[in-house]
Amino acid sequence: MKRFILIFLFIVTLLLIPISSGSADNMPVPPKESREELYHDMFISLLLPNINQFIDDYYSKMFTRLPTIYTYMVDITDVKRVNGYRSFSFLVTLEIIPVVGPHISVGKDRLTYEIGAKAVLFEHEHLETHELPEHWKHIIK
Repeated sequence: MKRFILIFLFIVTLLLIPISSGSADNMPVPPKESREELYHDMFISLLLPNINQFIDDYYSKMFTRLPTIYTYMVDITDVKRVNGYRSFSFLVTLEIIPVVGPHISVGKDRLTYEIGAKAVLFEHEHLETHELPEHWKHIIK
């Protein structure tokens, strides 16, 4: 009987202790079809024209074919209220991965928008440049 209780306690303990590998795949994600996921997707959709404008302007200097942004490759990394509680001016920081062709990433960028009555690009940081495969190098200017 003691053995059964010990085995039961061991199994319950294993189920209650979270196991983490430390990878980005373990980051919390809003539940599928939740209100959080809906608001996230709606917000990114509203910012997409601004993001695309930045991508077109920035990457047109480097490539003859403009990269694309897919909404699921945009991550909101930070949101701050500029003027304190219940104010409606925000700084929103995004990390984006523009791609060409069949999802070949060309880099990674951090964009910070000041959002009030409209969204205005406040700050940009190019984080990474990804090398294109040989068969895509023809688009480099």
